[in-house]
Amino acid sequence: MIEIEGFIDCSCVWAYVAFKHAARLSFSPEVTVRWRPVLVQEVFDKVNHAVRQALPPAKQAYYQRDLAQWADYLELPLAPDAKPAKDAAECMLACVAADRLGALEAFASAAMSAAWAEGRDLADRQVLADAWAKAGLPAVMFESSLAWPATKAELVANTRELMARGGFGVPTFFIGHDMYFGNDSLPLVERAARMRLRLTA
Repeated sequence: MIEIEGFIDCSCVWAYVAFKHAARLSFSPEVTVRWRPVLVQEVFDKVNHAVRQALPPAKQAYYQRDLAQWADYLELPLAPDAKPAKDAAECMLACVAADRLGALEAFASAAMSAAWAEGRDLADRQVLADAWAKAGLPAVMFESSLAWPATKAELVANTRELMARGGFGVPTFFIGHDMYFGNDSLPLVERAARMRLRLTA
């Protein structure tokens, strides 16, 4: 089996695009994607201060056009007024908790769709509770799951691991020690997985 690790934060629109993009790639049954929730704002604070600087107007215009074209290519809805959550910590705690209950992909998909397709705020507990329910998770476990000490510990560990391995943002993918950054890198991730499969055949 070949494992692709995908580090994501639901508050990043490019994580949303890459998450949906990865689901459409033609990975073989021997390739799995393991999603790893992180706190991208902490990554920016520690190792990528430059991301907080304002983009030049031309680059900002290109960024918006590029995002719109990827959304069109992948047939992803994008709410025109969608904005990154100011604090997505609880959302990412819920991702870890959902993973421990075997429903990370379902929860992350619902949460990112709420944020980027519907323009809802991931800092709103009700938005998270709705995503939790859409993922088929028991409502009675929502509040308690976020408070599990192991949930926070895993989220912190994931974030630190991403930085220790050279990561500086999301989405970031690893196949073994090889790192790939951004939605644009997914075709290369797919190619690398195929090459590794041939080597292990």
